[in-house]
Amino acid sequence: MSTPLHVIFWRHAEAEDVASPGKEADLQRALTRQGRRDASRMAAWIKAHVPKPWVVCASPAVRARQTAMTLVDYPAEDARLAPERSVEDLLAVIGSHQDTHTALIVCGHQPTLGSAALRWLAGCEQPLSIRKGGLIWVAERQREGASNRILRASLSPDLLD
Repeated sequence: MSTPLHVIFWRHAEAEDVASPGKEADLQRALTRQGRRDASRMAAWIKAHVPKPWVVCASPAVRARQTAMTLVDYPAEDARLAPERSVEDLLAVIGSHQDTHTALIVCGHQPTLGSAALRWLAGCEQPLSIRKGGLIWVAERQREGASNRILRASLSPDLLD
């Protein structure tokens, strides 16, 4: 049996409202005070529970990078995690890291993040919402030549005290 791969699908925490319309303005939205607090609390939980070594990949959006930076100083920025990218793009991020780390933490956006988590876990092509700042943790083990994926946790910041 090989070492399991742990994939954490982490939605960015609460961000400021868009001041002006447009893609570039959306990418520049920063975390709110509550968002910074929630991201820090979730990062502390991840540090206490998720096995290392890990790599953290984040969307190029400021809010996702700020969320990821509560966990590591320099998350790997990946354009495939940007808002409006596809489930296939997100799953390709997992595929490109599958053999290199014990844990992969992807920090991105709804609705892609939740749908990708559900597809990676169970092969379902359905929407799934993850609360702002929340995560879904899935572990993948190889047994007898087959992948076995297990839901380890689903957590939102309001459950952390």
